[in-house]
Order: sequence, then C-alpha cells, then structure tokens
Amino acid sequence: MEQVSAGSDMYDGYLDIIISIFKARQHRVVLVEECAQRWMGLRVFPREDFDLLIGEAEMESIKADLLATGQFELVEQNLNLRFSDTYAEQVPRMRLRTSEGAFGSSVSLWSESVYMLSVDGEKIEVPDTFALNSVLIEERFELDPSWAKVDPISRTAMEARGVRILPHNPAQSPSMKYPVYIPTIPRMLNALLDQLQCRITYAKKFPGRLGNQPIYHLKNSVRYLHLEKPQQQTRVFPELAERNREDMKAICVKFKRKPLIKLADL
Repeated sequence: MEQVSAGSDMYDGYLDIIISIFKARQHRVVLVEECAQRWMGLRVFPREDFDLLIGEAEMESIKADLLATGQFELVEQNLNLRFSDTYAEQVPRMRLRTSEGAFGSSVSLWSESVYMLSVDGEKIEVPDTFALNSVLIEERFELDPSWAKVDPISRTAMEARGVRILPHNPAQSPSMKYPVYIPTIPRMLNALLDQLQCRITYAKKFPGRLGNQPIYHLKNSVRYLHLEKPQQQTRVFPELAERNREDMKAICVKFKRKPLIKLADL
C-alpha cells in the first residue's frame, strides 16, 4: 500500500504555530502542490515543504508573523525539489530553525498572482494538511473500474477497503480546529495550465535545466485521474477555462498509458 511517512519529527499539532497565524488573520488555509494533489488522488510525494496559497494583501503580514515567532527563517527555494524550475525562486520559503530537511520543516508561500489561482475560488475542505495514502476527496471524479481498469480511489471506496487516509500525527491539535482546503481539480488544472503558458511565453526569464514543474504536475494528473479517457474528459473539460482546453487535450493525447500487467498474465 502506498504510504508516506511524515517523519520522526512529526507530533500531534505540529503545524499549530502556522495554522494559528492564518486563524488569527482569518485567512483560509489552502494547500497547493503535492500536499493538495495527494487529496486529489495523485500518488505524489512531498518532501520538505508545505505549499500554501496566500492572498496578495496578506503575504507580507503572514511572512512577518512567521518570522516574529522566532522559529522560522527566510531561506532560498531549494530548486532541487522544484525540478530546477527557476519560476519558484519568487516564492517565499520559511524554514523551521530546528528541523532542517525533514518533511514539513519548510513552508512555501505562493501568492495568488504567482500560482495564478485565487484563495476565494471554489475549494474542497480536507480533514488534514496531509493524506497518509493518496485519495480522491472530490468524489465526482471517481474512477470506474469498467473504463479505468483500476480500483476506485475515492475516500469512500478506500476506507471501505480498510485503507487508512488520515495521518498518525494530525497537523492540528484538537484545540486548533481550523478548516483546511484544496482547490477543486478543474481549478488546479487551470492554474497549472496558466503557469505552463507563462513559462512558455517568458521562457528566457525562467530557464530550467529539467523543464518546468507544471507540466510534471499535469502529466501526473492525466496519469492518476485517467484524463485521457473520454469518460473523465466529459466531466473535467467543461470546467476548464476555454483558453486552456486545447492545451490540456494536447497533453492528454501525448500521454501513453502502460498496459496493466496482472499476475495471472505472467
């Protein structure tokens, strides 16, 4: 069973200090990047950073609040964790002084303009910042074995199979209880497609040794959500911005799914 350890430094309420700042400012906690994508059914693996979406007007205040705790320092982005994508250099990164290199030791603050996504748009509440096993929380995009040829990946289906979804150490202590959200899948795809186009349009500004990060996320979305299948496209594509549909279709067309090999076939 796919499962990610949150590391030995994790304890109940390990994100309370961050969540409390958002709560005091009444700013929504919206996950992006891998932590959000695990709740979208993508089997991706965050390493050091929690990636959060920040309203433009609140960015400097939240940075100042984190630094004022004395527990965080402002550091450069680790591009080794970003596919050498220099676009991420404009994203403030705050690192815990006492836990360098462990999962959850850093938080990256993506502004709405940089991530090309609004904090106030449609979103889905999730039960924690981290899913122990990747799961599809937005069940309207559930995979059907009749056309996906895989087991369903929704929370309902996985918990019915006895798969643990919640982490052993919750990010918030019981006294905190502040909602955590992810964007809807179509909104996340729109943001990634807009970022992809930005990197293409301004390629000289964002040179990347291994290419750009959005295309990696988009290909993973196709892979794990079976977006190349017409059954899934009829659900997802109408909710994409018209400017992005052809680009998403082109990514799906190029995707080649490897045949599923069963033990009985060996």
